[in-house]
Amino acid sequence: MSYQYQYYYDQIKKTDSIENDVDNFWLNLLPDYFQKKLKFGIEQEARPLPEVTKQRADWTIRYIRNGDPKKVVLMEDKRKGTETQPAEWKEALTQLTRYLKLVRTEDKQDPNQTLYGALNMGTYTRFYLLEPYEPECFDYPGTNGKPYELARDEAEIHAILLDLVQKTSH
Repeated sequence: MSYQYQYYYDQIKKTDSIENDVDNFWLNLLPDYFQKKLKFGIEQEARPLPEVTKQRADWTIRYIRNGDPKKVVLMEDKRKGTETQPAEWKEALTQLTRYLKLVRTEDKQDPNQTLYGALNMGTYTRFYLLEPYEPECFDYPGTNGKPYELARDEAEIHAILLDLVQKTSH
């Protein structure tokens, strides 16, 4: 793993790691893929108070063409410690699917556009897509629901992120 990300990865691996450590890893990684010069914008959900119920995904990636921003990828982060629990992945996927379906209803979003999502639990990530008019997310092509570990599966995550950039920059 690149030294640039090793610090943030190590923070997630600590026993007292919190969801914000997962957020910080992705905060530093995403701009290397979804670059401004490629017309992408990255937004992080503001959390002014811990007791405020989340209303949207942790990360929203927009592709901005001719001043028209379209949401193309949503990411949901969870703290370390739940990644081995299938019920936690299922609950997080339900939450991500709900966010993606809400995006479909927003003004200026194309309902015929495939939306993409990722769930990040600790140092593990799973990738999904929501096809037009489908009620549920599907595993991202070729992933078969695999949880990718950030360090061990770095090359595969890199390839998926590059593929997402290519698929969403239209």
